[in-house]
Order: sequence, then structure tokens, then C-alpha cells
Amino acid sequence: MAEANVEALRRGYEALNRGDLSVVLELLDPEIEWHEPEPSPDAGTHTGRDSFERFFSSWIDSFDGFRVEPEQVVERGDTLIAVVHQSGRGRTSGVQVDARLAHLWTIKGGRAIRWEAVANVDDALRDA
Repeated sequence: MAEANVEALRRGYEALNRGDLSVVLELLDPEIEWHEPEPSPDAGTHTGRDSFERFFSSWIDSFDGFRVEPEQVVERGDTLIAVVHQSGRGRTSGVQVDARLAHLWTIKGGRAIRWEAVANVDDALRDA
């Protein structure tokens, strides 16, 4: 089961990098709880696949060449910690983004029921 979850996670990131959000959305529970950290304008706790789709679509659309590459996936119970490298160039600002962070995915019944972005990878790996 855990191996299937890790494989689904990798497929989701591959689809995201192709710009195919439909594959990503199929992996999410309709009532997913998701958390975006400060200083994002969307910082806080949100609920629902539709709001997650709107958030991610606007995020991706604000960049040229946006990519999220999983470097490592660590399993902790029902949580998968994906250490990811995000990169792209701001479409309006032209600023290059190059960040390493952790995405914490809580999986139940083969779907993500919770997602959280954590800026400090070491904290995420230690605390999960």
C-alpha cells in the first residue's frame, strides 16, 4: 500500500510538471485540508479540492517554466514527506525562483486528505 502511495505521488508531480492538473486532482480527496505557509497571500488553512485547484493553477500561471521535482520521499505512518525542488521564473517580475521545501501529504484510502508546505526541510523531516 505505501509503495503505491509513493508511486502515485511521483505520478502526480510528473503530471504537474507537464501542466496536467487533472491527474493531480484525481489523487486528492474532495475535502482535502491544505495549508500554505506565510508569507504567501494564500497563507492559512483551506478545505476542498476546488480551492486547491484554483490556488495551484494561479501559482503555476504566475511562472514560466515552473517545475516541482521530488528529490526524496520519506514515509512516516500515513504521511509522505516529499522533499522537493521548485523552480521557475516569475512571469511578471522575471525573478528566478529556486527553492527547496517539504510537502507533507497525509494519505487515506489512496487519496490525499491533507497537504502542507513547509519551508524548512529539516524541521519537516524531524517533526513528522
